[in-house]
Amino acid sequence: MKLKALKIKNLRHNGSNEKTERYSDGNGLFLLLHPSNTKTWQLRYTLKGKREKIKLGKHPYPDVSLDDARKLAAEVRECVARGIDPKAKKNEQNKRLFKPLALEWWEDNEDTWGNDHASKVKKWLVKDIFPHIGELPVANIDQGHISDIMLGIEQAGHPTSAAPTLSILNRIFGRALARKYTNINPAQGFPLKEIIKPLAKTKNRAAITDPKQLGQLLRDIESWEAGAYSTVESLRLIPYIFLRPKEIRSMRWEYIDFDAELIRLPDHEMKKDRDHLVPMARQVITQLKEVQAMTGYSPYVFPSSRDSQLPMSKNVITNALRSMNYGADVMCGHGFRSTASTLLHEQAWSHDIIETQLAHLTGSATSRAYNRSIYLKERSKMMQAWADYLDALRSGADVIMLNSKKAKQ
Repeated sequence: MKLKALKIKNLRHNGSNEKTERYSDGNGLFLLLHPSNTKTWQLRYTLKGKREKIKLGKHPYPDVSLDDARKLAAEVRECVARGIDPKAKKNEQNKRLFKPLALEWWEDNEDTWGNDHASKVKKWLVKDIFPHIGELPVANIDQGHISDIMLGIEQAGHPTSAAPTLSILNRIFGRALARKYTNINPAQGFPLKEIIKPLAKTKNRAAITDPKQLGQLLRDIESWEAGAYSTVESLRLIPYIFLRPKEIRSMRWEYIDFDAELIRLPDHEMKKDRDHLVPMARQVITQLKEVQAMTGYSPYVFPSSRDSQLPMSKNVITNALRSMNYGADVMCGHGFRSTASTLLHEQAWSHDIIETQLAHLTGSATSRAYNRSIYLKERSKMMQAWADYLDALRSGADVIMLNSKKAKQ
């Protein structure tokens, strides 16, 4: 006997046992009444002589009504009549939903990211993206959906997350395109600046990028003797290797490989949680050997003047610059990285080589994971050319161009 909508609405489990009760609508369609009084739909069918059953609808009754269940059952019977396994079809359809595809992408990339970044990406997916498009087939998602996601991020008060979230969407839809789950990438070319309000401009770290001013700074550093030994020597070194001040102060003698002419910084010392190699120019090797004669008793290259088992204090490099009358709007300890990046780019050195030496993310995840010495030969040439350039500036030479073409041959 066919089921009636009113009867289904009033059905309650008898509570006498914990077994699921079944009510037939005919032709293999059943309503399952669970002990919790949750009601779901199931269709039983025969395919290639084998009895099978399949759940109908993603949600229980009343979200999937009697009419909905009958329509879904008719679709499954049509598949069976054509010899198509409805379970296999359902699994394939689930793969094409955005959420499982995105989670698969996240899992494939998790090991190539640091823990903090992996957690941040997962948070963006779960909090900002899935509520809008998680249950949709990727082929049905358009730029209107992307716009809703971006506006939701802005309204939540996190506009700075919009651009990286859009980048994540772009990569996931790239995977969907490669698997032919969709014909479009709605995140590609998305006009983000036209959708959300412009972000407030951030103030860049102060850095000197004029060669003549840089030459004067180097001369001032060379003649400055007001600080402790570690402060003076670290300030002399940082322009030549443009590490972050934190990486300078935490540098240990065990990281210095004079034979290989490399500073080998382990992942836990680096901002991006990846090993980093710094080729040492001749000038750097000479200075560090002189420093070793003075601080080799400490595990740190630049130990604290109060306790040799500790690194020198925070902010000493920036504080030294202040004492030399280089204000916060002119130069800071972190600014030497911007100085090097700007001038090396102006001298036509490869962007990838510069970015790699700055320990920024370059190349594919695979190349970063398996090739820690990427561009090492080119970086060694660049670092020696940079050291020679700084020496020339400090001596007062009117240096305009690095001889980059010759150095890169």
